[in-house]
Amino acid sequence: MKKVLVLMIALLVASSSALAAGSKIAFVDTQAVFDKTKLGKKYQGILKEYFDSRKKILDLDADEIQKLRDDYGKQSAVLKPEVRKEKEDTISRKISEFEKKRSEFNNELSKKNEELSAEFNQEMMAIIKDMAKKDKIGLVLNRTINVMSKGEVPSVLHGDEDLDLTEKVIVEMDKKSDMKK
Repeated sequence: MKKVLVLMIALLVASSSALAAGSKIAFVDTQAVFDKTKLGKKYQGILKEYFDSRKKILDLDADEIQKLRDDYGKQSAVLKPEVRKEKEDTISRKISEFEKKRSEFNNELSKKNEELSAEFNQEMMAIIKDMAKKDKIGLVLNRTINVMSKGEVPSVLHGDEDLDLTEKVIVEMDKKSDMKK
C-alpha cells in the first residue's frame, strides 16, 4: 500500500510540474493496446501456440501416468511385493519427470512472454513518444499499473476521454504493422 501511495504522490508531483510548464497530459491503457492491436494479437497467438504445443506433450504424459496408475490399481492386490515396488517406483519416476517437464515448460513460456512483451512495449513506446512529441504532450500516464502481481491499480483515477490516447495508439500501431507486411 505504501508503494501505491508513493507512486500516486509521484504522479501528482509530475503532473503538477507538467501543468505548470504548460504541457498537456494524456494517458494510455496499455493492456487495451496489447489486446486490440494487430501486433498484440499476433503475439497472443504466438504465446497460445507455444502454450498449446507444450500442453499437448504434458497431456500425453499425464495420460500415460493415469494409465500406469489404473493398471497398478487393478493389479496391485495380486502382484508380488518386488513387482509392486517396481511399478510404484516407475509411477513415481514418471510423476517426477512430468513435474520437472511442466516446470521447464512454464519457465519457457514465461521467458517467451517476457521476450514478446519487451518487443511489443518497445514498439508501443516509440509510437507514444512520437505522438507525445507531435501533440506537445509533456506527460503520458499508463491507465493501470500492476502492483506486485496482486492485480491492477488505476494510476489514472479520472481522466477526460479527450486525454485518452489508447485508440490513437492502436490505430498507429496497426498502421505500422501494415507497413511492415
